[in-house]
Amino acid sequence: MMGAPDQTRLRIEAMEEQRSLRRTQMKQARVDRAAEEQRNISAGNPGDVDFIGLVRRWREEHAGMARPHRHAVDTNGGSGGKNDNICVCIRKRPLNDKERKKKEHDAVT
Repeated sequence: MMGAPDQTRLRIEAMEEQRSLRRTQMKQARVDRAAEEQRNISAGNPGDVDFIGLVRRWREEHAGMARPHRHAVDTNGGSGGKNDNICVCIRKRPLNDKERKKKEHDAVT
């Protein structure tokens, strides 16, 4: 007696297909991640692949959206603005070989 396939068997087969698809996608993601890591290393920017990818995508999404700097100059040669006390500090990483060995992300903040 050959009837319709039982629902439990159909669900099991569907789960097996989904599992196979997930495994294939994860395998491809690992290959892509390894390739991205090699590109980063060859570009002189080793470090966390995910973080570097997030920064790259953010820059791509916000390209051309930078706001212009305001230049307030008075006729006396001074800045003429109220913000004469602004101090800009810059932090560069990695700064030395120890930080490079830890593969810190290349960043200026």
